[in-house]
Amino acid sequence: MAKRDKKATRRKPDTTCFVQVAREPSIGVEVSTGRPWVGVDQQVGHGSADALFALTREQYATALADAWEIRPFMAACWRGEHDDLRLFDPRGGAWIPGRWFPSRPRVIPPRFAGELWHHADALADTPDGERTALSRALAAGPAHARPGPGSGPGPDGAHEPDSVPAPGGEHGPDAVPGPDGGHTLTFALTGDGAYPRPAALIAGLDAGSDRERARAVLGDPLEGAPDTYPMEGDRVRLHHTDGGLTRITLERPAPAPLPSGPIRAFLAPLGRPEAGTEFQEAVRRAGGTTRRWAVSSGVTRRLIVCDGGVEVQVQDGRVLSTRIRLDTFDADTLFPGAVRPLARADVHRALGTPAAVSGRAELHRYGPRDLVVRYGPDGEAPEEITTVLGEVGVSHRIHRWRSGEFTLFLDVLGLDADHPLARHVRGLAGTRVRTHAGTVTAVTIGDRGHRPERLAAFADGMPPAPIRTDLPFGVPTHTGDRDDLRDFTQGWIHVHASDGETITTITVSQDPPRSLPVHH
Repeated sequence: MAKRDKKATRRKPDTTCFVQVAREPSIGVEVSTGRPWVGVDQQVGHGSADALFALTREQYATALADAWEIRPFMAACWRGEHDDLRLFDPRGGAWIPGRWFPSRPRVIPPRFAGELWHHADALADTPDGERTALSRALAAGPAHARPGPGSGPGPDGAHEPDSVPAPGGEHGPDAVPGPDGGHTLTFALTGDGAYPRPAALIAGLDAGSDRERARAVLGDPLEGAPDTYPMEGDRVRLHHTDGGLTRITLERPAPAPLPSGPIRAFLAPLGRPEAGTEFQEAVRRAGGTTRRWAVSSGVTRRLIVCDGGVEVQVQDGRVLSTRIRLDTFDADTLFPGAVRPLARADVHRALGTPAAVSGRAELHRYGPRDLVVRYGPDGEAPEEITTVLGEVGVSHRIHRWRSGEFTLFLDVLGLDADHPLARHVRGLAGTRVRTHAGTVTAVTIGDRGHRPERLAAFADGMPPAPIRTDLPFGVPTHTGDRDDLRDFTQGWIHVHASDGETITTITVSQDPPRSLPVHH
């Protein structure tokens, strides 16, 4: 073995971590240094914002409150006038930084931008979860958590704030139970331990802001609580002194129980296994599954479309969301006893008072599960109901690339052999599932009974006796006289044709087959 050149410099580990706070334009913070940044199209273009340039804190706060203010600076970066401020360059071989955490799309349009949304997401996370770690890293200083029942006082009679080490040895917030059973976080805007970017917690507010300014940014406060404002089902409490705003407390109320009635069937599967009992009940009520769509070969999110017009999004073997379009789904099955046409009052009788309202959208929150009702132009007739797991972002404009059972076979790779989805695939006639150390490693079809049935279902539109060119996935990654290999994010699709043309078997596996006579 050759000796290491002592003069050679070792590459320092990349400790940067980019957290996106706003999406249009793309703005955020590099948390290892606390330096704000803005994304500018450079390599990819078309709104990619793939090159990240440093901002001053003043620029950052201004851009969060009014995106147009930063456009001239972004144009100058695009022209190459601020290359000294570039924090990430996509021409280095990666389109995004190694540690990149995008801003999550909200379930209803947010009234304001700011870092407080990342802290709100942490309230629903576990103490050692990813979103909790991001919250602590953004805070980079003590965030005083209001104690819950049973918390003991400190040596001076006051309650001691909790803090947990964040990356780099600093401290960040901990969520603790509040008096109503929910959780709270309090951020100081002034003095020792103040939040490092107080003007970025809620765009448009800063230390010293008055109540009039708060109402202009946050809207009307809650009835009977002049300094408390709704925030997508949570509550934002502002603390004022004679000098203006000094602290911001984020509160999550105690979770409401799931509603009774048929609508419960579309909330219960969220976060639960695909093909599990709750999932099967939702699909049964939705009329059964028709197609299972892939977004692309590089994305693992799936869209399941049911006969009744209901859409279900799944990923990594669990259910993320359901979407019920009331123009195609019989609303009477969701709200028994309601009189047609269905009205807002009928929804409120079944679901209770909404936790938040934004335009024509109303949010009902049940712990980690959200339900959003969108009303028509008159604000009375509901048009669509979406249930979504609170920790994820979903889009109804999800791309429909290809559909078929290949999505199932890719999705079971790496799952436990007893996962409901793996059991479902094993139950399909003509499939052979291979496992190793208790996890699924490969699925093969075509080598035994039900060959035409399974091959035709592999990708929708394929004939019962397909040839190699019938697969609708484009040019293979590797090809040979009798074999084609295609590389997907989750694994490989190996097509074998004994006569060189008609497909004999298809194997979907985590690893490519060895010693296969193929070439690029």
